[in-house]
Amino acid sequence: MAIQEVKTMSNTTDRKTRIIKPGQDMDKNAFLKILAAELSNQDPTSPQDSTQYVAQMAQFASLEQMSNLNSSVTFSNASSLVGKAVAMNSVDQNGKPYVGFVRSVYKSFKGIVVTLEMVRDGKTVYGEFPYEMVNEVIDHSIIQKPGDSGDDSNNSDTPIEEVTPTP
Repeated sequence: MAIQEVKTMSNTTDRKTRIIKPGQDMDKNAFLKILAAELSNQDPTSPQDSTQYVAQMAQFASLEQMSNLNSSVTFSNASSLVGKAVAMNSVDQNGKPYVGFVRSVYKSFKGIVVTLEMVRDGKTVYGEFPYEMVNEVIDHSIIQKPGDSGDDSNNSDTPIEEVTPTP
């Protein structure tokens, strides 16, 4: 009985270059790797036309500027939600969607984060959500505001609970 060789499918080439399938995004690092590989594998006796190299660098600079602009616009849009009532695309352990007032927006290594002030069981709680989880901006009059519960649970002696959302 012959033993057959088993080959596993890899997401890299023999030279350990990552393979991008159709429909997958290429980031700027992938673009730089391709450019560096192109330059390092050039035939020194017939180098590539310098105008092509300049055109590729111009394309990269344009791509970088569009990426930075997109990031700035996204952060600006998120910041415009401060003070507004929003509904999140996430629910608590009881199946109720997180709804509250946006109190802050900041950038972290994970992306843009929105801090939401909510009322849960008569207490003011804060939760941090990725900006992408904001589902809609809603009329603030339909949600309970902190301190509106009638039991004065929002005084300074009441500890503020942290809410960790589950996507």
